Amino acid sequence: MQRFYVKGEVKDALITAVKKLKGGDPRQDDTSIGPMISESSAATVEKSVNEAVKAGTKLLVGGKRRGAFIEPTILEDAPFDTDTRKEEIFDLMILLYSYSDFKEAVKEANNTHYGLQASVFTHNLNKAFYAGGVCLNDSPRMCGDSQPYGGIKVSGIQ
Repeated sequence: MQRFYVKGEVKDALITAVKKLKGGDPRQDDTSIGPMISESSAATVEKSVNEAVKAGTKLLVGGKRRGAFIEPTILEDAPFDTDTRKEEIFDLMILLYSYSDFKEAVKEANNTHYGLQASVFTHNLNKAFYAGGVCLNDSPRMCGDSQPYGGIKVSGIQ
């Protein structure tokens, strides 16, 4: 998962939860986050974080690399013109945006060329996104393999 649109009161709880995640050997029970596939992949993530911060994005949590490990990272308010915001980033980075108006958050979430997957965590099932697959109250990693995997926009059928 990459872009998180959260109500103001959820932001602090999310940050606290991410800070508690423990990186390490995925074979250990107390490990929450394992390493990237390679040191070069981790270096790419580290570079993305550094470029985003240089462009004005706030680093709230993590972002440091040790070999193939990247700390769980939360960035906030990435400017529109940054690759971090415009491109699909397959790494351990959360781009956080606070909102007060849900319709504006949905409009903002849909403001992308991509549309592979989306998740909505809500008690109100009338909320929706325009994406190839939408998981309710779970992340795309938990959606069944029987679900067609593809997207809309640049992520699939246009």
